[in-house]
Amino acid sequence: MVIGVGRVCMNCGMAKVRCEVCGSDVKRLTSSKFQGRILCLNDHMKEVEKYKQHILKTFDEELEPASLIFDKARKEGPEGYTLLAVRRARNSTHVWEAEYEKTEIFLMRCS
Repeated sequence: MVIGVGRVCMNCGMAKVRCEVCGSDVKRLTSSKFQGRILCLNDHMKEVEKYKQHILKTFDEELEPASLIFDKARKEGPEGYTLLAVRRARNSTHVWEAEYEKTEIFLMRCS
């Protein structure tokens, strides 16, 4: 997986850079710049997740009962997010979706 835009020659792409979050050495070709910092792909994905405004989690009713799904959706939501809704997934008879919104955005809209 390669993230980013621009061109880099093979020699530069194979050069090692240090991830500014975890400190691991990765090839420039498999690193990413995010908000001015050089990150490995794992840390890049974690940072991107922090800025998502909405998150959908899915639960399968064939694996656990609906009552347990509702409790899990309420109690085990992502940190910093507010549960908006639990509903059937589109065109499904057994999958449920829990929709979360970043709490600060939710409070701005609802205050």
